[in-house]
Amino acid sequence: MTGRRATLALGGGGARGIAHLGVIEELLRADLTFERIVGVSIGAVVGAMFAFRPDITQVQRQAGEFLQSREFLRHQQHLFRAQFAPRAESAGSIATRYRRLADSLRANRMLYRAVRRSSLMPGELLEHVVDQLLPDADIADARIPLSVIAVDLHTGRPEVFDRGPVRLAVRASASVPGIFPPVLFGGKLLCDIGGFAALALKVAQTFQPETLIAVDVGTDLKPLAREPSAVEILLRMNDIGAELFREHVKSRADLVILPDVGHVDWFDFSSAGEMIAAGRTAARESLAGFPPPLNWIQRLLGKGH
Repeated sequence: MTGRRATLALGGGGARGIAHLGVIEELLRADLTFERIVGVSIGAVVGAMFAFRPDITQVQRQAGEFLQSREFLRHQQHLFRAQFAPRAESAGSIATRYRRLADSLRANRMLYRAVRRSSLMPGELLEHVVDQLLPDADIADARIPLSVIAVDLHTGRPEVFDRGPVRLAVRASASVPGIFPPVLFGGKLLCDIGGFAALALKVAQTFQPETLIAVDVGTDLKPLAREPSAVEILLRMNDIGAELFREHVKSRADLVILPDVGHVDWFDFSSAGEMIAAGRTAARESLAGFPPPLNWIQRLLGKGH
């Protein structure tokens, strides 16, 4: 593996993308050099963090501290109260009846947002994330070349950002359609392309990489345990579309790394350490059986003459 250069395509998957941090750590341990990072959604967040600050230990620490910060936890509890609230009280307790009333009122507010506004959730959360994790800088100034992928709702075409404000581009790439509001920039209405192009391998190939490595953090499509809500159906369809697309494009990569994080909900950032460890394990196992590319062998032999 010594001396190998690679383009790294980091896929979308919400909280599961924290595993990217473990994958990057293990690839660096294998003495691999990144000639470019191409990111979608959470892959754009992690990719931009590392591209601007290529010290994986520091980036992991920064991500961990942010995910445990009071402000981020407050956002999580507010936006996903139903998932995070404890359920220990008896069915008839005052606390349980109060929570049911609060959940009902909150559901009505979300229904209003779904009908009258562009997203179920305000964009302040993503804005806070990128402002805390990324510098106020131009993508072109990243220490590792970086490409951030989003989609323009006007044209339906992917948008590749190799320059421009990194915070804005990453926020656009991570704005899940219908969940977070799209980002208006340069006359374009931008959002997450991950629902049907969670791995930007076609874009990555345009840079003619020596080696193309993809990291897939998609969800497990297990049978539904109960009748889903309207929002859950929309998200499920996103997951299905993303899975079909990934299966279609994986052959474009020289190596696909699959961390075992598919069971994690896209919004659940509570087990960051476990996801990073899963990324390390998956990368280590994938690299063990990964042969060097032919052109790399030829160059190595040429140096011996």
